[in-house]
Amino acid sequence: MRETAAMTAAINDVVRQMLAREVEHMRAQGIAVGDDDYRGLYTSDGEAARLLEADHAEPDSGVAELARQLVEVGRRYPRGMRLAALPGLSDFDVGTMLFCFATEVDLGLERLVGYVQDDVTKRRPRVEMIERLFGCNEEAGAGARHFGPEAPLIRLGLVALGAEPGQPHTPLSAEYLWLTPRVAAYLQGDNQVAVELVDHATLLPREEVMQAALGGARLETVERLRDLPATQLRPPVVALSGPDARERELAAQAVAAGADLGILRVQFAPVVAERGVKDAYRLAAREAYLQGTALALDGLDGVSLEDRQSLLATIRAESVADLVFLLSNAPIAWPGISVALEALDIEWLLTRWEQFLEPHATTTDAEAIARLAGKFKLGSGQIGGAVDVAAGIARTRDPRQPTITIDDLYAGARTQSTPILNELAKKITPHYSWDDLVLPADPRAQLREMSLFVEHRHQVYDTWGMGGRLAMGKGLMSLFAGNSGTGKTMAADVLAGELGLDLYKIDLSGVVSKYIGETEKNLGTIFQEAETSNAILFFDEADALFGKRSEVKDAHDRYANIETAYLLQKMEEYSGVVILATNLKMNLDEAFLRRLHFVVDFPMPEEDDRLRIWRTTIPSELPLADDVDLAFLARQLKIAGGNIRNIVLAAAFFAADEQTPVTMAHLVRATRREYQKLGRMVTEAEFGDYITVLRD
Repeated sequence: MRETAAMTAAINDVVRQMLAREVEHMRAQGIAVGDDDYRGLYTSDGEAARLLEADHAEPDSGVAELARQLVEVGRRYPRGMRLAALPGLSDFDVGTMLFCFATEVDLGLERLVGYVQDDVTKRRPRVEMIERLFGCNEEAGAGARHFGPEAPLIRLGLVALGAEPGQPHTPLSAEYLWLTPRVAAYLQGDNQVAVELVDHATLLPREEVMQAALGGARLETVERLRDLPATQLRPPVVALSGPDARERELAAQAVAAGADLGILRVQFAPVVAERGVKDAYRLAAREAYLQGTALALDGLDGVSLEDRQSLLATIRAESVADLVFLLSNAPIAWPGISVALEALDIEWLLTRWEQFLEPHATTTDAEAIARLAGKFKLGSGQIGGAVDVAAGIARTRDPRQPTITIDDLYAGARTQSTPILNELAKKITPHYSWDDLVLPADPRAQLREMSLFVEHRHQVYDTWGMGGRLAMGKGLMSLFAGNSGTGKTMAADVLAGELGLDLYKIDLSGVVSKYIGETEKNLGTIFQEAETSNAILFFDEADALFGKRSEVKDAHDRYANIETAYLLQKMEEYSGVVILATNLKMNLDEAFLRRLHFVVDFPMPEEDDRLRIWRTTIPSELPLADDVDLAFLARQLKIAGGNIRNIVLAAAFFAADEQTPVTMAHLVRATRREYQKLGRMVTEAEFGDYITVLRD
């Protein structure tokens, strides 16, 4: 603070001398600067004559020399030197900032400015006054060069310009100048982030990130970046992409530490929305420069492609921050240094789980943690967040002796998923179990095998090395084929519950767009967000895309094939579970079917299975009349499990309306309504004597 006070006093002293010399010069030129109470409100005869003389504005060499001294004084102090070193600033620009600073912090100087400008109510310097004091008012176009929209002082948000109220057409030379609040605060020793960024920015201190926190592969990448000669970082920009925000942050911190810098991390998308991409970048870059940190623009996935292109062009043209990081989930098309942070080694992830769990009591063992780590593709920051959530669940359950269970950890891991997926998909909360699923032995066994595939993929792909033999992702692609109501969605629900994963249902017929390119965009978003949320993706109506390919006769056919190929590519790259569901397996392309890991058929249930479905669908709390004959219904009604559930539900409402137990009559009435939806006729052959219920 002493240094700041000394700098302020020194700057104010020089500015006071400049104004004193200017007053003397004005008097020598015959300009009235007396005690006239009406001075500035009218133009006297003498002043009019002076204004008509061509040489009345001859500059004072003494003031010009003081202007040079002002710049030198500012550069003697660290903050003044830092500000003066901003790229593109001239001595004139530096002097202008320091002069404006002095008039803002010293009320006496502020009044003197008004006095010199012949109006004590105008206490901010005009452009014309600054140009005169700094000896450039004779230069053609000086005002536009120093104070135009792309001039460094204006472009970087160092000074602001304003016209007199009620004078919208004021010429540039008559506009007023003042130092922007953030720059004025900086020169006074204030280190607070600019108010325009305070809700979107975080200061991360210089930190040597150790291998234990960063991971071996990450550390090697960071060390390569830190060893690059400074000449190869022009502009000084590094693009870092990866699904975990904390991993990106750690890598950026480690690289910045090599340059002895902390980081100003800015969530860039909301700032762009408020200010536009150019102003947003300039504001963030100026703040990072004043803070003496690197700049990390995070969340660039939320910035439009057009704005990202404009951002990259602006960065190339304007190198302000010492070092810039572009952080995103997906890689950014940056022509300079771009690093994709690949998936972390499973052993390292296990170590991170153990480190985060160490302070907590837990009933989990190493094997359970290994299965958890294999199912959820979480980075370091997400693991920490998952453990924090699990610890909160444990404290809620038992505040005195909180103990984290494996179920708590699964719940915590699921919270690390992204909400963006909810916009294009429906999240299904699993609530069925294997006991609810009625299927023949073979499809049921296939579903069990799918579960084992996910449970043991860490061992097979990583420990046993099979992952290195695969060209594509390590995910699981399956097809569920069967009529509506045969249990396809329920089976996906059971798998999600068994594996502890989120389940998202996507109706492909709704994702496919008539607009060229929109389908691929929608699918790309789904898979990108699912990659970070570790979800099971359940695509319904798969035949909307994967029908047998016909001859390409027009542009529509060609783009339909492109969409199909794109979805197949994304499925093969995805490391999670993808399930496609269809009612029309015979319409699917055979080449596509060969690329799936599992094809599970869901047949219409036989009589024994139908009876099981009737029994499992009726809860124990639902009162049944003695005349209910489930065996008759199972034998006579050849329908799917979904239809049976609809019938039981409708019958329950009929019974509730009559305030009686569910009777056979209620079930028969409900069956008729279900048949109407299916377009089927109610016949005496099926219903026997119960047909009379419908005639009453």
